Amino acid sequence: MDSIFEELVAVNAERAFKFFLASLRETAVTKMYRDDEMFYVASILAHYSQTSRFDTTSMPCMADLSEVFDNFILQTSTDSEVLEFGGSQILLFAGFFRDQMRRRHNVKWYDQVGQSLYEKASQHSNNLKKRELFDRLSESFPAWTAACRNLSRTLRENRLLLRVN
Repeated sequence: MDSIFEELVAVNAERAFKFFLASLRETAVTKMYRDDEMFYVASILAHYSQTSRFDTTSMPCMADLSEVFDNFILQTSTDSEVLEFGGSQILLFAGFFRDQMRRRHNVKWYDQVGQSLYEKASQHSNNLKKRELFDRLSESFPAWTAACRNLSRTLRENRLLLRVN
């Protein structure tokens, strides 16, 4: 069934990732971004573009920053995967959906929370590459939320210009 759906909409995980990676590269205002960070952020956007909010096979996407607050701010965890998940949710909502979220939430405060979650994920990860990546993301988090916001705006402004490869 999944292959039939992918064939109909012509989007699979690889194409979604390539779309977001190319789009991030086009809209990034500066070359300060490292490739591994760009790949990571593109993979987050691609993943959530294809993940149902009601996914039962893994931790589903939250509905908004209020839910992120309830699940990650009020709870303390030292599990690097849980901390990474919380950071990725904030990147999605305070970044890509920033214009929508700023009406109800202090998104600049959530930038700080995202930085903190990635910093903690870095401290608790056993994987050296992930530790280094999360450490850099904790420092550049506001720049990435801005890049995601810019990408979202660009996609909304050009929503009728569909590129088919």
